[in-house]
Amino acid sequence: MFARVVVLVAAVVATGLTVGAQSHPTIRPVPGDVNSVLFEVANSMGMLRTLEYEDLIVTQELWATGSITINGQTSQLTDYRQSVNYRVPGLREDLSFAGTSGPTRRIQVVAESFAWDETERGMGATPAPQAVRQRIVQLWTTPMGIYKAATLAGTQATVETSGTSTILTFPLPAPVSDVTVRATLSTDSAHMVEPHELEFPGIVGTYIVRVETVGGVVSDTTYAEYGEWNWDDYRSDVMLPRRIVQRRADGTVLDLTIRETNTYNPYVVMPIPEAVRAATNP
Repeated sequence: MFARVVVLVAAVVATGLTVGAQSHPTIRPVPGDVNSVLFEVANSMGMLRTLEYEDLIVTQELWATGSITINGQTSQLTDYRQSVNYRVPGLREDLSFAGTSGPTRRIQVVAESFAWDETERGMGATPAPQAVRQRIVQLWTTPMGIYKAATLAGTQATVETSGTSTILTFPLPAPVSDVTVRATLSTDSAHMVEPHELEFPGIVGTYIVRVETVGGVVSDTTYAEYGEWNWDDYRSDVMLPRRIVQRRADGTVLDLTIRETNTYNPYVVMPIPEAVRAATNP
């Protein structure tokens, strides 16, 4: 612990780089300056991991409790695990809940432009081509996915101010390029419920508090209670929201409270089964 503190403080003194969820003291969001806003978002979450401010987060996992609503029926989740690979890109959601006919487990996967369901993680694949677009949007509207997708959008990303908030708008990459994201960002310190142990007084991060999508996929997700949710002996100075509430056009509602996360680039893969490729491209 002492060594980590010394290294982090030395980096701050030598370069001005802030720690964990804190923002660079000389670069603040400026209306119309997309690059500045994106820097603030990534730096607040702790994605910039080098002295050159490089985004080195490739994969992440989280475990949560909460509820899911399907076709108007709300069930308590007995287990929820989300695994993301931003480089593929790919997403696996493994959830268990008490369904109308008893305990139910669903494993929903998307990678590149293919979607499928599994009976076990990495096994028993059944093609689900109708779910590709919704699952890819789910991936790109995770907090880190928003930064990465907005960066990929380049000059198509714009920012505007609305009251005390900043609105970041951009199209998602193919195959969901007809979907537009509107992300609401806030610098209210109340969003950080678990401050970083080396927090500097008066420095507040920029947090994603709401994400709306319009176009081919309609969704509305809110994020709250940012903090470090890795295990106590596995801290990484990455800040993510503990509370996630998602609404979709089909009425599905996901209400999650994160238990723990792994932001140390865990091993996350979702190789596309040949049967899924063949069924999608006969």
